[in-house]
Amino acid sequence: MPIRPNERQGGFVLVAVLWLVTLLALQISIFNLTVRDAGFLAGNELAFARGEALTAAGVELAAARLLEPDAAWLWLADGSTREVSFGGARLYITISDEAGRFDINELDGEVAESLLRPFARSEQVLKQWVESLQGRPLLEPSELGRVLGLPSSAVQALAQYLTVHGGDGKINAMVASRAALLMLPGAKTVEIDRALELRRRGGESAPEVAAALGSVDQWLTSRAGPAYRVEVTVRGDGQPAIGRAEAIILPGKDPAAPFRVLSWRSEPTVGEPERDQR
Repeated sequence: MPIRPNERQGGFVLVAVLWLVTLLALQISIFNLTVRDAGFLAGNELAFARGEALTAAGVELAAARLLEPDAAWLWLADGSTREVSFGGARLYITISDEAGRFDINELDGEVAESLLRPFARSEQVLKQWVESLQGRPLLEPSELGRVLGLPSSAVQALAQYLTVHGGDGKINAMVASRAALLMLPGAKTVEIDRALELRRRGGESAPEVAAALGSVDQWLTSRAGPAYRVEVTVRGDGQPAIGRAEAIILPGKDPAAPFRVLSWRSEPTVGEPERDQR
């Protein structure tokens, strides 16, 4: 039976209406997705902003506790992580003494050789690296890659034991990590483990612990500070907050301010706070 013109036209209209409905549904879906993404981004921006403010508060709190005259409230720069509830979030604060790191700008030639040897392809390369460090102050340990041409993996491996705020080329055995002490020229594992055991017992002074390290005592110091590394990780509790910061501070040395920030690095990410590995 032949299809009448008005029936054919009605079929076209139906198809057009179905396409229009589909397009409208697609537009609504895109609009909803855009609104949801905008809300998600706005929430992240708020969490990042709160995290930035709270990491700064964590550094302020660490500086205050380092300067606290009351021993009951004093925080030691022993590398342990403390959890604090503040501003609807949890702050994980770690304070370590820069005297436990090697000052890259003050290194003795022998110590520099010992630190760099595992990454050198030859004795000639090692010698060139040590010579390049002499009289060429770095602003931060990461510049070793640019100055010496060290691969990023080597710079990353060394960075956790280096500083530019140590004051001299020696390290304090009371706060240095086992790995840092083992990097010293002629270091003996038995001596270092014995010294660390004395340190863990408590009660021994820096000279007494250093006396157990006869093979490396020329590169040890009893100096504490004056710079300290503060690491703060923020996790939102009652309200969203995301952030992490690492600051090098100089407390109690400036009459115009309780402390000075020597270095600051922050990022709007969060992970498990690092625990003391000493």
